[in-house]
Amino acid sequence: MKKFFAVAMTAAFVLPSAAVSAAAQGETITVEGLFYIDRNGDNAFTAGENVRAGGPGVQIRVQGTNELVGTFPTGPDGRYRAVLPKGPKYVTSSLEKDYSSTRLGHDASESRTDADYPLRGYFLNGVTFVDTNGDGVKQAEEKTHGGKVKVTGQVHSGAQFSGEAQAGPDGAYQLDLPFGALTLTAPDLTKDGLALAKPRTASDVDWVSGTTALVGADNREVRADVRYVEARADIALSASVVPAKDSYVLGEQVDVKLTLANKGNVPVVPSVVMAEFVAKLVSHSDNIKLINGRDDEFETVAKILPGEQADVVLKVELNDLTFDKVQPIVRFNFGNLQDVDRKNNVLLPPIAVKVVEKGTTAPTTSTSPSQSAVPTTTAPAVAKAGNGSGLASTGASVFGPLALGAVLLAVGASAFFVARRRRS
Repeated sequence: MKKFFAVAMTAAFVLPSAAVSAAAQGETITVEGLFYIDRNGDNAFTAGENVRAGGPGVQIRVQGTNELVGTFPTGPDGRYRAVLPKGPKYVTSSLEKDYSSTRLGHDASESRTDADYPLRGYFLNGVTFVDTNGDGVKQAEEKTHGGKVKVTGQVHSGAQFSGEAQAGPDGAYQLDLPFGALTLTAPDLTKDGLALAKPRTASDVDWVSGTTALVGADNREVRADVRYVEARADIALSASVVPAKDSYVLGEQVDVKLTLANKGNVPVVPSVVMAEFVAKLVSHSDNIKLINGRDDEFETVAKILPGEQADVVLKVELNDLTFDKVQPIVRFNFGNLQDVDRKNNVLLPPIAVKVVEKGTTAPTTSTSPSQSAVPTTTAPAVAKAGNGSGLASTGASVFGPLALGAVLLAVGASAFFVARRRRS
């Protein structure tokens, strides 16, 4: 496709001179025309094309003296109108900066109403649909949605631009755009359980930010596809304390290490609450930031992609003898999506921590307290008989472990909901 003339092209109209006496008698000519977006490039205003409403219009000067006669902007109908004294020759220049034009100008010796300006920006084309099979191509059975693709930014004239488009039944959409620094934003469809699909080509919108920068091209065609998938958001955590010991001396510093794993298909920013965390935070890894003005709540700086994880380190000082456990709770805030597996949002059982006064000694162990490390006690089995059941008894009751498990689950669930109320 041919290249188009530069934006803000200067077009000259030369109006043939008439008798000076005619101007002195107050005779005038009227030059007017239409600024419109010439979508099909035929230099004619046809059905489906938009006018350039409220544009800067034209500037008119006297040829030779360069005397400014005036500027004539376009109205809501996209038309400009200039009433000029008959006689002098005039130079009329377009003031349009946000579009290029394919016409240099019009000669006018008498009044005329067809001094039009066909304008060219560029087209944004693409598809937006639910890509069920993930192949990047819309199939007949794959559904569209009611969201609108939005484009905003600053155009060359310095004005702010905003436009939007909704896909048709085939999933295709199109927008006429001016030249400038523009950004496409994908619609938030989390209320419908949808999230952006992983990009397959360079034309796919970034699924992390949900945006893409648009740059007009010489061929006037820019493509941006906005594909969605049925969202399955799932964030999980595990934790450990380093060094791992049976007890810690008051004032000792340790590292609490957390691993936040994205087990879903949606990039998310997880946030963590350290339940009943009465230790002093000394420092933390640079991949998180504290939130809500607290030392025991934080979120990751960047989204975690599906299948990836973030390793977080909190260096803390054990300055409180009542601190007895590490039990983080993780969640995320992404539109209206819910975590599909909340069982892995709470560390159950918590990591037991014992803080003792200085001068107290306690044996250390090589077993690392972690999500899988559960303190246990073992008592010698005592054989019993005559329990009324007709079976020999070992002396160990099955109700003890069952009760312990129920208590742990209840504590974990309680901590989780308390944290949710505090965050809400």
